[in-house]
Amino acid sequence: MHRITESVSIALPPEKIFAFLRNVEARLKLNPFYQVLNFEKLTEGDVGVGTRFRITLVSNDRKAEYESEVLSFIENRRIVTRDTQGRLLLTLTLEETGSGTLPTHNEEFVIPPDVLYPTEKEPNLPLWARVLMGLFSLDRTRFTDRDTDSRTEEIKEHLRKNLKVWLLTIKEHLEHREE
Repeated sequence: MHRITESVSIALPPEKIFAFLRNVEARLKLNPFYQVLNFEKLTEGDVGVGTRFRITLVSNDRKAEYESEVLSFIENRRIVTRDTQGRLLLTLTLEETGSGTLPTHNEEFVIPPDVLYPTEKEPNLPLWARVLMGLFSLDRTRFTDRDTDSRTEEIKEHLRKNLKVWLLTIKEHLEHREE
């Protein structure tokens, strides 16, 4: 599992921020890096431990559908959710500060192989070219630890930057709503 963490200070008390964060659909819709295609709450009642959601998102023509479950829910302090297939664990914590609240978003996730090792589709190459490309890719796989580490860090840095922008979008939404 890989991990990214970001925080942003919001000039509001934890109760106001938590009231928004518990609304998973509204929070997801503020993410500028993907579009929510479908959001369905699968369980009855208020959001709490055991609440499940089915979510379909699209980003850069890549569609993701997953089911999420709330594992921990401490009013005005923390929400922990996970993808029921174990690919993503998300922890949102709120810490009261002198000037407001510091929400921290921590993600532990698996990078899918097709993202880590993207393949380029070649149009109808002759057999000799495909064999040659196969040999090069076989040779390369023996020496890719450094390439894999580099690609992993590149992906994590990209996700971290996107997460920061998303948190700043939430901050702006919440602070301007209070004016």
